Amino acid sequence: MITDNLTTTVYFSKLLLEKCPILNQHIAEALEANRIHYAYLSETKDIWCRDFMPIQVEEGRFVFFKYTPNYLQDPYYLRLQTDTEKVFQATANHLEHLLQHAIMIDLILDGGNVVKCGDTVVMTEKVFFENKDKTRAEVERILKDAFQSDILFLPWDRKETFGHSDGIVHYAGDRKILLTNYDDFSPYYYNRFRKALEKHFEVIPLKYTSKWQHARSWAYINFLQVGKLVLVPQLGLEEDLQALEQIADALPDCEVVGIPALEAVRRGGALNCISWNIKV
Repeated sequence: MITDNLTTTVYFSKLLLEKCPILNQHIAEALEANRIHYAYLSETKDIWCRDFMPIQVEEGRFVFFKYTPNYLQDPYYLRLQTDTEKVFQATANHLEHLLQHAIMIDLILDGGNVVKCGDTVVMTEKVFFENKDKTRAEVERILKDAFQSDILFLPWDRKETFGHSDGIVHYAGDRKILLTNYDDFSPYYYNRFRKALEKHFEVIPLKYTSKWQHARSWAYINFLQVGKLVLVPQLGLEEDLQALEQIADALPDCEVVGIPALEAVRRGGALNCISWNIKV
């Protein structure tokens, strides 16, 4: 399984240059300083590359899926539904070699609901809601066959419309997993997440000492890792430094850099959401 620490290249939507110019500048500077290759994708309908781009399982092996999530089916939001085939056609010089080793699965899926953790993929149970034409057993079989790994399902908090696991956990390597500070907002779901995760991983919960937790503190778990470089969202809060320190402690072999990310976070996502990192 190609986890973040093995990736070498990262792509962003070309729309990021327009929608989040300051964020894009900070990311570009950090990537260039660490000699990490990056490029931009054309024909995207929004900046959230993670959700619609295929998932790399092994070198040269990618899993495509149906990107028709329920939250984009309202007529107003259909305009934001990216056609991944058009993205690949528009950026063929960069990506056409990937299509030679791709498989397509008959499932509605979001890349933001796929967190690769060694030999396990962590997802929320929203995937079953999106694929009601299939039994739970059928969905599990398709996912296991496609990702060639075990699948760990977390309960779906219905207050979280997107149901993405990358807003809950991030893999830290060596069977360790970072868990966001869900306890500050829903102890019920936090305890369910932790109980499920501890059967497979050493769980490292992020915690902040502020008296009142800011509603945007979820964004810290949605950091971007490419190889040994880790870019952590910074929100102009006192929790910023605490998040940096905790993530750096969990990833001692990495360079951890803070990136001002409010331009994206105000739109509902953070650094993992806007990126598509792969091993080339």
